[in-house]
Amino acid sequence: MNLFEQLEMSTPSQRLKEARINAGLTQKQVAEAVGMTQPSYNYLEKNDNSGSAKITEIAKVLKVDPYWLRTGKTSIDIDAEVKEILDKSSKVAVTSNENKEDKIWIDLVNIRFSCGDGESIEFHFDDVVGKREIPAHVFKKYNVKPENTVLATAVGDSQEPYVCNGDEFAIDVSNTTIRDGEFYAVYFEGEAMLKQIFKEDGGKLILHSLNPKYRDKEITDLNGSSFRVIGWQYYRAG
Repeated sequence: MNLFEQLEMSTPSQRLKEARINAGLTQKQVAEAVGMTQPSYNYLEKNDNSGSAKITEIAKVLKVDPYWLRTGKTSIDIDAEVKEILDKSSKVAVTSNENKEDKIWIDLVNIRFSCGDGESIEFHFDDVVGKREIPAHVFKKYNVKPENTVLATAVGDSQEPYVCNGDEFAIDVSNTTIRDGEFYAVYFEGEAMLKQIFKEDGGKLILHSLNPKYRDKEITDLNGSSFRVIGWQYYRAG
């Protein structure tokens, strides 16, 4: 079963109620702890389509993962989803001509990485939409093995002019160690994004967009359980 189509075992409101009961707290106690009224909190436990900007604070009070509260997915599910993306990595072929530089053929897999706000981006990794030639010297320049390369497509304008909407870019899926200021394909709260990452004191990470109309996203201990680095972005083609 496709991981993005599987049915959740429970609803958000059921998980919220379950977590509160397991924590041994009343609705009033949770509401007061996060600065809500009890009726407002009660509405969250009774309506699956409700939402709250305080869900991270509620999760902290209940000592559960806020991503699990929203989606029902655990860190194991997240790792499985990321693995499924990477399992669709490129097939590599080398062509050679006497008078031309060797070219490495890389499959362009139909995975779209958001260069926007990260919302409503779908994964389409079931098919290969084409093949692209990358000069062999590119892999040598960045010390990347072709077999570790995935080609994907950017959607949105948050990284313009560095990466524009519709650009194809290569990521090294073997390189997931964050270097300050570099660009990475990441998975966060169910979305795939291409972001510049900055490290800050205390282990906090900033997912930065070059386009100033997009706000930075912060990765902290409270929401970091749903964050994964898929790979280092090292090459792009318009």
